[in-house]
Amino acid sequence: RPITAAMVNLVGGGRAGGLRFTVASARGVAVRRQPSADGALLATLEQGEEFIASDVSVVEGVEWARLEKVSGAGAGEGGESRRVALDLTQDAFVPTEDPSEGPLVQKHAAAAAAAIQEGVLSRAEINEILAGSSDPTMALPLEAKYWSREQLQMYVLSAGVIRPRNCSIPDERLMANNNMSQEDIVRSLSQAAEWLANADALLIGSGAGMGVDSGLGTFRGGHQGVWQGLEEVGLAYEDICDAKWFADDARLAWAFWDHCYKAYQGTTPHNGYASVREWGLRCPLGFFSFTSNIDSHWIASGVGADRVLEVHGAVRWLQCSKPCCPDVWRAPKDHGLTMTSSHRVSGTLPICPKCKAVARPNVQMFGGDSGFSKARRVSQFGKYDAWLKELEARPDKDSLRIACLEVGCGLTVPTVRKELEAVMAKFPQARLIRVNPENPGITQEIAHRGVSLPLPASVAIDELRRQMDAAEEKVTFLLWGQNGGCEVRAPYTSSLGRLLRLASAEGGMEVDSSRDTRASWHDMVGRQEDIKQDSVVPISCFKEVKRPNSSEVEMCACLAVNCPIRTTKHPENLNEPLARRVDEVRRMLDEMNALFEEASYQEEVRRCTDKRSVMKTVRSVHYRVLPKYGFEASERGTIAMTHFISSVQLLPDVHSKVERSMDLSYVSHMGHLPSMAPSTSSSSSAPAGLARTPSDDVRLKSMPEKAAEVEEQIWISLTSLAPDGSEVETARAESSSLATAADLRRALARLWSWDDDAATGARFAVRRQGQLCDLQDSDIVLQALFVRAQADGAAPPPLRIRRPAEEMEIAFVDMAVASGDIGEDKAKTYRHTVMSDCTIAELRKQLAAALGWDAAEQKRARFVKKLSTGFGTLKEHERVEGRRTIYVHGAP
Repeated sequence: RPITAAMVNLVGGGRAGGLRFTVASARGVAVRRQPSADGALLATLEQGEEFIASDVSVVEGVEWARLEKVSGAGAGEGGESRRVALDLTQDAFVPTEDPSEGPLVQKHAAAAAAAIQEGVLSRAEINEILAGSSDPTMALPLEAKYWSREQLQMYVLSAGVIRPRNCSIPDERLMANNNMSQEDIVRSLSQAAEWLANADALLIGSGAGMGVDSGLGTFRGGHQGVWQGLEEVGLAYEDICDAKWFADDARLAWAFWDHCYKAYQGTTPHNGYASVREWGLRCPLGFFSFTSNIDSHWIASGVGADRVLEVHGAVRWLQCSKPCCPDVWRAPKDHGLTMTSSHRVSGTLPICPKCKAVARPNVQMFGGDSGFSKARRVSQFGKYDAWLKELEARPDKDSLRIACLEVGCGLTVPTVRKELEAVMAKFPQARLIRVNPENPGITQEIAHRGVSLPLPASVAIDELRRQMDAAEEKVTFLLWGQNGGCEVRAPYTSSLGRLLRLASAEGGMEVDSSRDTRASWHDMVGRQEDIKQDSVVPISCFKEVKRPNSSEVEMCACLAVNCPIRTTKHPENLNEPLARRVDEVRRMLDEMNALFEEASYQEEVRRCTDKRSVMKTVRSVHYRVLPKYGFEASERGTIAMTHFISSVQLLPDVHSKVERSMDLSYVSHMGHLPSMAPSTSSSSSAPAGLARTPSDDVRLKSMPEKAAEVEEQIWISLTSLAPDGSEVETARAESSSLATAADLRRALARLWSWDDDAATGARFAVRRQGQLCDLQDSDIVLQALFVRAQADGAAPPPLRIRRPAEEMEIAFVDMAVASGDIGEDKAKTYRHTVMSDCTIAELRKQLAAALGWDAAEQKRARFVKKLSTGFGTLKEHERVEGRRTIYVHGAP
């Protein structure tokens, strides 16, 4: 609205009536022809004399008051001014300060308050209305000062319910998650942690609330407090953040902005910044920080400047206040300004290096701010837009899991909120995590894809980090493509699509996937299944495999992917971890083959008359080589070696080395030999039987000794398989290295009371090259055996003595108790009655029905048992039986 001269209040001065000054310096001040210390001297004003200036300007850091040729000056006397005529044929200039001495004149009134506009509510009126409400800190829209007094009163007294049409702040009554219980918050934290842990990309949106835990105040709300001088000069934050003050009262403007600059530069970003940065670095498609904060704390915390968009600018960059050009430049470490009692600064003000006008922070201020230089922001926007467009151009765009983490963004200036909600609209699988203790609401349109955390920023981030650190450990995935391969580590619950994106994020790797890309794997019975990009890799395709150049083992899944995988950094298109694995397998096979090829070995193995003696000779070579590569010199080490080799056997040359090893060792030529030579012993006693161990494993006692052989005790892992190939239950047995399949069958039948049909129908099998091969009764047992029924569709025999099923009550306890994060007295415990023969898979369904879990929650829940040495995950086929307490992780 236009401002007329009659509306101007000159309490702090104003252009319509001139700016009134009194000379404060004892030596007086000079009136000069030009605004320069070298300008021609026209007159000298003595201490106590007053003068009226038309305006002020800053030239090379010094403020000058301009006297028009009609201006007057004189000494006050009896409350009236005595005018002294100055011979001013043109405008003259009076310095208001001296760089070494400080202020030379005193401007009348405490502040240069803004002009009062008719029909616009003053700050005093707004504060008066807010003081009468139950929440004096409630957020008001920027346009509230243009409302009528009655409209603002109704809005404040109704807590925002009664509002003018087109109010820019959304009605929180229509939003989800505004009144959350403690249980709701716990559930939202768990969901948010899962989204962040499995994110393909991370978009971080932050507002003033992010800096509260670093010691910074917000501009509004419960932690407001930017500059104490605002109250003293009678201005609101929106008023002082107006670029006009650099023309009207530059020293007042710089008093505020120098205070902000020192506060931001002198504050260390809290640990939450580093945590969020770490989450972003884990994402295969990268991350970006979109912030309305002007403190540059994201960059100070280690986030690359090319990953940050400061949408409102930053105080550590300066620009011309006119502006004469779009240039921006770095602010010095210290502006060298000092605050005075009048809430202005003394000292040389920052100036534009080109036109010498006063400089200002490169921050977009209120009031339109047409002078804001957009040069730096345009550059940042270009990088941000390029990142988003790259994500949008991907063939798997609709399945990208983009986590939009919004922290401390208010409602009054919703720039960041709107941006993140716009990204949510572009990507169907994007998820919103809104962290805001005062305004946590989410619009109903995206509430099903978002969670709210009404917590302070650092509290929410710390809890999310704790849950993510305690989440399911990472496992190894070997992805073999059409041209090469890549080894990546990710959680068990990773989908194939995310694994491909992780592979493409490896330095120099190219994964040419499309919407039709699939992976295949072989299960225990040789069945091949396809895995779609949005499917999680089945748990049954994992096995324990030794780590390269180490004796430690890890869970590993080997997948064949129907898309090219390439890199320019390795001739075989392998990333570095997979190349190390392949190199170790090759060296080990070459060393074994060299020993197999020796004449002494060939002579010895060709004298063997049965399979058992051939294998004993083969193991003698294995046991010489295995310790050099981190394996045990035992049957167990041999099985671990087989798994290690099979993880890279898709490479043609590795497969050729394995075939050569089978040929040289004579294993591929022993098919015509009997399992064992006829016994020379006159006695053939039956097996001594089995004894139960306290851990419910079984110990198989020594089988009958064979002539001229020394028995070796070995552990056998037994896994029973259902007709569809799924695991039913497992047990362990300690057996003799000379025991046959028939010996083992008779002993187990006696121990577990198998009837004749079960005993004669039980088949033992071993896994070879991805398929199960049945053992003949005369075959020597190996360390890993599968048990299944001979008849099609029949259930396998039980691997333990079945107790009669009975009802029992189980206590389900939060896993946080086991890890020591919370005490038993504070943990929530749920009790449920089940039958003792109930499996974990059946139990999962029962709890889902009883507690109302949805499909995702049911899938996420993990059941954990306490062991003597720690904890172990209960498998789906395991039965409840005697367990009275089960720990639960990842469930609501």
